[in-house]
Amino acid sequence: MVSMMEDLIPLVNKLQDVFNTVGNDTLDLPQIVVVGSQSSGKSSVLENLVGRDFLPRGNGIVTRRPLVLQLVTLRENADSDLTERAQFLHNPSKIYTDFIEVRKEIEDETAREAGDNKGISRNPIHLKIYSPHVLNLTVVDLPGLTKIPIGKGN
Repeated sequence: MVSMMEDLIPLVNKLQDVFNTVGNDTLDLPQIVVVGSQSSGKSSVLENLVGRDFLPRGNGIVTRRPLVLQLVTLRENADSDLTERAQFLHNPSKIYTDFIEVRKEIEDETAREAGDNKGISRNPIHLKIYSPHVLNLTVVDLPGLTKIPIGKGN
């Protein structure tokens, strides 16, 4: 049973990549979604899963776009390169090994879509992290819930 699940997760990740690349969001594939109020530690939970600091930090609303995070386990016997790395769907040709640069790219891509102030966008950022220290898993970090509207939503 465990072997079947290990085969299923990469297949679901590939399907997500294909549907996100062609812009088709009519098929909902299984994902774990982190939901909570603003500044409640949702992003910190994800960083602990990865074992790296790579998400933007600050005061107020920081996560202003959903982040679809695919974690891919690198295995010594199957993968020749065990270097921890990250890759964004919006720029698949660039490979990141410096996780400070990953944070900067998330900030830049958020500002590009949601603006520089407190705007929020529903368009997700898709990020894959390859590491021998993670489980094959897809999680989604959502902007925090607030009691009053913040910025202009898209």
